[in-house]
Amino acid sequence: MNKRSPMAEKTEGITLDHAAVVYDWLSPMMTLGSERRSNLRAIKKLVLSSDDESSDWRRLRVLDLGCGTGTLTRMISDRLTADSDVIGIDAAEKMIEVADRKKGERDNLRFKAALAEDLPFEDNSFDRAVSTFFFHHINGELKAKVLQEMWRVLRPGGLAVIVDVDMPYNLFGKICAWSGYRLFNQPEILENIEGKLREELDDSLFDSYIDSRYGGYISLFILKKNK
Repeated sequence: MNKRSPMAEKTEGITLDHAAVVYDWLSPMMTLGSERRSNLRAIKKLVLSSDDESSDWRRLRVLDLGCGTGTLTRMISDRLTADSDVIGIDAAEKMIEVADRKKGERDNLRFKAALAEDLPFEDNSFDRAVSTFFFHHINGELKAKVLQEMWRVLRPGGLAVIVDVDMPYNLFGKICAWSGYRLFNQPEILENIEGKLREELDDSLFDSYIDSRYGGYISLFILKKNK
């Protein structure tokens, strides 16, 4: 049985402490080399910059949920000013340890072991939130709780982006999605394939929509807090 860190023991979600040391090599293989493209798509939709150079637009506070070893979180921090605040959270403490080692000299970047369904942050304290390939590791109940927490910590007018496994829309996507489910035997993946993430988004307080789809089974969702 894979040993989980103390923080990971507090969640019912799938955590990857056991894979932390090899995750940066394993992830590109598991995503068929599409991880960087997915990250760049997410960053573009987060709208981290503006044509108005006189504004404080890039002094944003951004939260990355289920950050893993922090690859996307680092990419976001590199696109923002030094006085912005970019935070990556993950329940797998071994992942956070690796992310901290790879942080480098980025003064606007922090990593924290925390539960996405019980975020240790104040209400209305972030401008942006992002999650890539995290929601297929948590069940329907946790999906709803994480969306509630994302809503809570985002400021009114805030924006979130989710990239994850979704309902397949072609044969290649069906093969990839169902192969992943069979390989890992995760009912959480099956939920996404059957549309559970869409249902939870529809039931949430967010105004949400699918911005784009790719890979045959991956969707990029835009979430807006308009209240």
